[in-house]
Amino acid sequence: MNTIIEKTNAPTENINKHNVHSVEEIQIPVPWGNISGKWWGPNDQQPLVALHGWQDNAGTFDRLIPLLPPNLAILAIDLPGHGLSSHLPTGQFYYVFWDGLIILRKWWGPKGIQPIVALHGRQDNAGSFDTLIPLLSNEISLLCLDMPGHGLSSHYPKSQYYYVYWDGIILLRRIVKYFKWTKVRLLGHSLGGAISFLYAASYPDEVEFMISLDIASPSVKDITKIPLIIGDSIDKFLKYELLQSDGIPSYSYDEVLTIVEDAYKGSITKEGAMILMKRGLRPANEPERYYFSRDPRLKVSVLGMISLDLVLAYAGRIKCAYLNIRAVPGMKFDHPEYYEKVLDQIKLSAKKFEYHKVEGTHHVHLNNPERIAPIINNFICT
Repeated sequence: MNTIIEKTNAPTENINKHNVHSVEEIQIPVPWGNISGKWWGPNDQQPLVALHGWQDNAGTFDRLIPLLPPNLAILAIDLPGHGLSSHLPTGQFYYVFWDGLIILRKWWGPKGIQPIVALHGRQDNAGSFDTLIPLLSNEISLLCLDMPGHGLSSHYPKSQYYYVYWDGIILLRRIVKYFKWTKVRLLGHSLGGAISFLYAASYPDEVEFMISLDIASPSVKDITKIPLIIGDSIDKFLKYELLQSDGIPSYSYDEVLTIVEDAYKGSITKEGAMILMKRGLRPANEPERYYFSRDPRLKVSVLGMISLDLVLAYAGRIKCAYLNIRAVPGMKFDHPEYYEKVLDQIKLSAKKFEYHKVEGTHHVHLNNPERIAPIINNFICT
């Protein structure tokens, strides 16, 4: 299967008034459709892979990437059911850790170097990195992916559930093998950072470095709570599965922005919402009405109940160079003390380890990319 590439003009000059990165929309074929993504920077090098957070899309990096070196290649993807990526088939559940497969994407920078693969957050898309990548080094390429069901990527077929964490590892592995890379460089926000964590632990000798934004690992949960929530999750999944395209709610553009800002509870600005919605909307049948492109089944995906012991076991297997940037106040976790406990474990095995705290929301890379771009540039270049 061939990669479908659509060249587009990067909006980076208007956003941050920094170096303009070249950006390309990319689609990667998968069995249920396609994964959408944005490749930032050089297309002649392997990109850093950027993975967005839950119900985000690749657009979450749109304001951060313009602040990174323009020679850095970054691939930001819309995860399955997010952004412009294909939804899973009706009947298939979203396992958001495991499902992080890659299809449509944006390639920033030259194609002659291997890009950094950028993975967006849950229900974001590859546009999540649009403001960050133009601020990165112009000597790197970035491949930003719309994960399945996100952005411009295909949704999973009916009857298929999104296991977005665990399927994420499979998706990322598909991409690595598709491009025949021996080592990969990863950039992940939120859900994308969790998938990068799991991949780096599963293939410790095949990751050069990983950069994780406002997440250390899959969220640690009390696994005894699973019996209390799984039944309700399945029923909601089946309800959303019955929705046809003409039954999905549509909104005016202003209504969309209000809904997104309210849903993110202050995590993104109106400008950030507009960036994400470039890949997060599709036109409805009525004029000037839109519906969200991400798969509605992602709303009830089981993110994964992972115990602290299991997370620490994964953390102990990470050997690559590692950078973690924590936003303050950032994301609220059930057990915030576990965040640095996981980092302490990674520090013992990582080739290189850096941890930085910056003021901002969970989407600081989209809202205030200038706060983290120098940290990323320094990490990559030293």
